[in-house]
Amino acid sequence: MTSSPKPIWIALIQSNMIKHWTKAATIFSGTYITLALLAPILMSAGLHKPGHLLYRIYSAVCHQDAYKSWLFSTTSLTFNPAILPSLEASLPNSVMPCVECSAFLGTQEIGWKTALCHRCTAIYLGVFGASLIYHHLKSKCVRIPNLTTYIYLAIGLLPIIIDTVVLTDSTNIFTEFKLRHAHIISTFTGGLFGTMSIWYSYPQIEKYCQKHTNKLYQQGVHHR
Repeated sequence: MTSSPKPIWIALIQSNMIKHWTKAATIFSGTYITLALLAPILMSAGLHKPGHLLYRIYSAVCHQDAYKSWLFSTTSLTFNPAILPSLEASLPNSVMPCVECSAFLGTQEIGWKTALCHRCTAIYLGVFGASLIYHHLKSKCVRIPNLTTYIYLAIGLLPIIIDTVVLTDSTNIFTEFKLRHAHIISTFTGGLFGTMSIWYSYPQIEKYCQKHTNKLYQQGVHHR
């Protein structure tokens, strides 16, 4: 038994939804990373309830360790993307026992951490930035070339794997270098992973969507 063709108006609605999937993905990724960066701003402004809510939501996807997260300055309206090599040099002794745990959000004196760590922040910023660029190029009818699996593995995945597996080994000769530049390395590898993941997946999704749109249109026209 074959299914009957869909009415053309249903096919048109579905095709329009599929046509604008990159816009929806861009809005979603932009909202996602914006809320993560908004959490410390809310805490700094004294809006602790919505701030704590955002921290709880993002705790499901990130460890939120304070020493691996950006701090929002409470003395100005700008982020301070500078992590000192030694936490003992920047934090009071009374704070040090708490800073290793994800429950530590920050203080009025040293600032408030973002709801995502360095790596996750970079990943989702990369996802949002790449989504925005891809959607813009798509709207201009610019063809985006497919990214080969080998290039994605070499540039998108390998650096972040090295960062999370190799450089975290306490006996590794790169341990001291890693500790001094952890925020830079995590941000760089995370940004690469997020950006390359979009470049690798979006053209393939777009190809599938085009086929599905043509199929919906043919079903609608046939029924008509």
